[in-house]
Amino acid sequence: MSKGHRKVDEEESFGLSDIARIIAGLLLVNCILSYAFTSSTTWGYEGRWIDPHYVNWKLTGNYVNLTLEQLSQYDGSNSRLPIYIGINGKVYDVTRSSSVYGPKGPYGFFSGKDGARAFSTGCFNKPDEFTYDLRGLDLEVALKDIANWQKFFENSDKYWYVGTVIHEPITGDPPAPCHHVKFPGYKKHP
Repeated sequence: MSKGHRKVDEEESFGLSDIARIIAGLLLVNCILSYAFTSSTTWGYEGRWIDPHYVNWKLTGNYVNLTLEQLSQYDGSNSRLPIYIGINGKVYDVTRSSSVYGPKGPYGFFSGKDGARAFSTGCFNKPDEFTYDLRGLDLEVALKDIANWQKFFENSDKYWYVGTVIHEPITGDPPAPCHHVKFPGYKKHP
């Protein structure tokens, strides 16, 4: 008699696997309905919260503190590592746009570097512009430009702040002035 009673208890118990199945079923129904109404499984949302790389980073909270040499490893040449760019000491993950910031991308020259100066000057054709050395620039203008770029990356749906770059003291001469139109095609209106 006790064997039969035990079998009934096992059938009536509700475990974690049952909860997991219910949640998985609800998520599946949600995705199907979303796709039916929006042609997207995420109701049209394209932000960073659907990026597994971001969710994993957010859950682990592994902020990085990198030297320039360490940062150079995150230039997209190793597909196992994320792609990072540095802007005046702040590091951002731009892996989601590997076609833009990867080795063959149009802005791949920023990856694995702290290119604060180039973000301010817009001079992308001189390798010595990809530095955090702001000497020789109008510091107020440069810092404003840099702050705007940092704000762009921090507020982006694709990119996020992951840590800092440890800068060595600046030595030697500053980069030569760049004679380049800061924003080609931009016309200042009176």
